[in-house]
Amino acid sequence: MTREPQDPRQFSSFDGLDNRKAVMDLFVRLGENTDEMTGARRRQAFLRSLFPKSPEYGHLPFHVTPCDAVGAYHLFVAITGVLRVPIEKAAALLEAEVRRVTNA
Repeated sequence: MTREPQDPRQFSSFDGLDNRKAVMDLFVRLGENTDEMTGARRRQAFLRSLFPKSPEYGHLPFHVTPCDAVGAYHLFVAITGVLRVPIEKAAALLEAEVRRVTNA
C-alpha cells in the first residue's frame, strides 16, 4: 500500500518555532498543578480524542500510553501529519482542553 504525500497546505499556517513552542507549552500546562501520572493521563486522553478525527484512519483502534509533555508533542505531530488530522483544529482542541482543565 502506498501512501499519498501529505497535503503541504496542512502545515502552511502552523509552521514556525512559535507555534511548535505554543503546542509544547500547552502539553506542559495540561499536566501542571497535579501529580505526574494525572498529567500523563490527561495528555493520553487528549491524544486519544484526536484519532476519531482522522478522515482515513479514525475508524481503527489506537492505543496511547500515558506520556510526558515531550512524548505528547511527538505523538501530536504524528497524529496530525501521518493520520491527517488538521493541525489547526487539533491545536484549537488542545487549547480548549487546557482551558477546561485549568479552570475546573
